[in-house]
Amino acid sequence: MNENLVKRIGKIGLYVVQGDITQIPTDAIMTAINSGGMWYGGIDGAIQRVAGNQYHSQAAQAMPLSDLQTVVAKGNASNHRGSFNDIVFVVDDLQSSLDKVVYTGLEAAHQEGYGQLLIPAIRMGVMAGAVEKTPEETIAKLVQGIEGFMQRYGKQTKLENITFVVYGDPNTTGQLTTGLGRVSLN
Repeated sequence: MNENLVKRIGKIGLYVVQGDITQIPTDAIMTAINSGGMWYGGIDGAIQRVAGNQYHSQAAQAMPLSDLQTVVAKGNASNHRGSFNDIVFVVDDLQSSLDKVVYTGLEAAHQEGYGQLLIPAIRMGVMAGAVEKTPEETIAKLVQGIEGFMQRYGKQTKLENITFVVYGDPNTTGQLTTGLGRVSLN
C-alpha cells in the first residue's frame, strides 16, 4: 500500500491509496450497493471473501432499500480476515449524481462518529459512464460531494482521514489524486 496525502482541509486529510480495501486498517468502509440485493462482484465480493455475509446480511434485513438510503452494518475486525470494523452502505441505483452518493455516505459516517473512512473508486470502474459520462465529470461530482459535506460538517466531524482506495489502476489513482487536490472550501 502506498498512501498519499493529497490535501488537508482543516483537520481532515484526503488520501489516495492503491491496494486491497479490505486490508487497510480503518474504522469503516463506505461503499455503494444497489437496492436489488445483487451484491456479488467488486467491493462486495472482496468484503464477502474476508468477512463472509455478516455485513451484507444486515443490508438485506433493511430491504426494501431505496436510492440514497444508508445502512450502517456493524462488525468486528477480530471476526474476519479484514482490517475494518463496519461498512457504510449507500444505496446507489444510478438515479442520483455521485455528489449525492458521496455526501450521503460521508454524512452517515459522521453520524456514527468514525475517525477513518475508506471509499473505493465509486463509478470509476465497471460503472464508469452509467451516470456521469466522463472520468472528469465523475471526479468533479466526487469533489462536489466532499465539499458539500465539509461545508456542513467539517468543523464538527470526528472524521480525520478520508481515504480513496484504487485496486491496481495507476491511471485512476492519478485522476483521483489530481481531482482531490482541487477540493476547496471557498
